[in-house]
Amino acid sequence: MIIKYIEKKINFPFLLAYSGGLDSTFLLYQLLKIKKIRPQLTFRAIHINHQLHEQSYQWSEHCKKTCEKNNISLIIKKIVINKKKIGIEAAARFQRYKAIQEEISPQEIILTAHNLNDQCETFLLALKRGSGITGLSGISYQRTFFKNNIIIRPLLNITRSEIKSWIIKKKISWIKDISNYDTIYDRNFLRHKILPLLTKRWPSFIKKCAKSAFILAQEKKILYSTLKKQLEKYLISNSILCIASFKNLELEMRNSLLRMWFKINNCTIPSYRIIHNIYYEIILSKPDSKAKIIIKNYEIRRYRQNLYLIKILPCIKHLILIWNKPWNALKLPNNLGYITKNKFGTILPYPKKNELINIRFQVSGHFLIQNCSKKKSISKIWKEHRIAPWNRNNIPLLFYNNNLISALGVFTVSQKERNIRNCTWNISWINNIEN
Repeated sequence: MIIKYIEKKINFPFLLAYSGGLDSTFLLYQLLKIKKIRPQLTFRAIHINHQLHEQSYQWSEHCKKTCEKNNISLIIKKIVINKKKIGIEAAARFQRYKAIQEEISPQEIILTAHNLNDQCETFLLALKRGSGITGLSGISYQRTFFKNNIIIRPLLNITRSEIKSWIIKKKISWIKDISNYDTIYDRNFLRHKILPLLTKRWPSFIKKCAKSAFILAQEKKILYSTLKKQLEKYLISNSILCIASFKNLELEMRNSLLRMWFKINNCTIPSYRIIHNIYYEIILSKPDSKAKIIIKNYEIRRYRQNLYLIKILPCIKHLILIWNKPWNALKLPNNLGYITKNKFGTILPYPKKNELINIRFQVSGHFLIQNCSKKKSISKIWKEHRIAPWNRNNIPLLFYNNNLISALGVFTVSQKERNIRNCTWNISWINNIEN
């Protein structure tokens, strides 16, 4: 079965996550076995030293010697784990994946040694947390890793006892981490206290759990496909959702669509409590409500009949950019793109020689804009142009000295406030901002 998985991607390079433990040692030797049959197979290994155990450096040395003996290229990475915020297991996983991301090459496929027992344990842990279909689907055979690479788990149909029997039979040494027997950790508690009882009573329990996870994973694909099509009816863009008729939806459908909305934006899917709050505190609020819910690096806000998922960025409203060389494009902060002189942009009066061209992101007062007969407050102008409140300080404002000339891409101040000139130029703001 392992050969079948590997052969599907035989023309790609592999990166083995090699801890030196039982499972990853088994996978390493299986790869060596396949390479004898399929010489075109190329792989290297990466060992992450978590620096949490007094023997961690001995473990790194063991992995180094094993790889040298078998002519395998090995990367050893040290990581520092901050376990205060999210717990040691989650923090270690995050730092481990971050270290792999730093080393992985384009097209390289990551191999991890998760096995059938891991699948069963993950299923039970999800059950303990009260997870839905996503959590209960367990560990996937393949998934995307940081957008550019994929992870494959070719041992998901092999039990830990089968792995151990093979390793012992071949008289291969592996690292025995005593912390894996500390039942203070939920996974170890399941592994050493609960699963032995369950498998004694029902010998096929582990395989049945894995089968349930597999069935749920298949049903999840169908459900997600259906929900995605339904969500498209409400999407204005990935991060903007039309909520005009959301209150007419059944509770279950509404919650599922909101969860799918987060998923397509690659955000952590919120808990049911937060989904509930989004509906009652944001969606049902007034169209001009300033209410917001913060989820990690994002804000959920409403403007008119739309719901917005907004990435939180540094405040730039007090920033002033001097455009000394207007013949060159000027890069803007917060991934707002750039402004440039070209023949396609807004036609504006050219500045005088003694005028300083500068870009700002905040302005106050009243202005007479083109095609208007009287001055209006800047807040009213923003509203008339349907600029959401949080985007108003993201619009680059073109100034000559202290005089506002244009909110690029939105409006231009009437020329009546300046001397009429024959000399003009065209300015474009190239951006991907969404209102």
